[in-house]
Amino acid sequence: MFAWVAAMISLTSCYETWDNNPRLETHEGVITDNFLNTPVLQNQYIELSKENATSTLHLTCSQPDMGYAALTTYKVQLSLTDDFERYEEISQAFYDCENINPVNKDMASSIEKLFDVVTEDDIPEGYNRIYVRLRAYLEQSPSNTQYLSNVTYFDHISIAPGYIAIWNPGEPVNIYLRGGMNDWGASADWQFVTGPEEDTWVTQEVTIPAGTEFKVADSEWKSLNLGGGTTVPIGKVTELELGSNPANLNVAEEFTGIVYLQLKDGVYYLTLQEPKE
Repeated sequence: MFAWVAAMISLTSCYETWDNNPRLETHEGVITDNFLNTPVLQNQYIELSKENATSTLHLTCSQPDMGYAALTTYKVQLSLTDDFERYEEISQAFYDCENINPVNKDMASSIEKLFDVVTEDDIPEGYNRIYVRLRAYLEQSPSNTQYLSNVTYFDHISIAPGYIAIWNPGEPVNIYLRGGMNDWGASADWQFVTGPEEDTWVTQEVTIPAGTEFKVADSEWKSLNLGGGTTVPIGKVTELELGSNPANLNVAEEFTGIVYLQLKDGVYYLTLQEPKE
């Protein structure tokens, strides 16, 4: 009887180890695995244009073997050749295998970089096969959890004549600094423009009085509403919270300078930059 009880306890301990203590599967280097599905629109004719820049293409996959059902980060990579000797990776991160939806503008920008587009005359004519793969990793341990997917493709993608999707600094965008200093409005004086690097945006010189609450948002409080309920220090990077109605930001002391916004790995960061003397 004692032997039987001991065996059952041992077996129970094993089950608790397997079920309640999942173990992260790490590895050296990058593993290539077959986890990207064939795109539904693989054989459709797709034109990327300014008019559909905010639309998306759809990809799905299965999670590579991380040891357990971990929250995996996926990045989309594009190439003109199936060996990916040269490729571009889209900065937007995805976390749902069923909804990896790169924005058309990001697709067009990456393709134009691969074709070395500088002016409208450099835009490739007609439809091209664009190869696609995913890079997957865990954000808490990216160095030893990286996977590259199998390669698939969209067979007919074109860029509309005259459509320059590559990053162009100084272009006004639908992002505003909104708060008590401007009655929470969305006016040109508080509008962001594209910054010097991709996925950065800057304002003109503005003044935010001490104690003022504010947010970063689009003109209709819809697709972009950034806050976090924190006091933003001057000259230091602050991580923002994206949501339907995150708590307001504020400043402890009056600030005059340029507001710098950056998107990195799916997270927005804000910096209040005082003028250089």
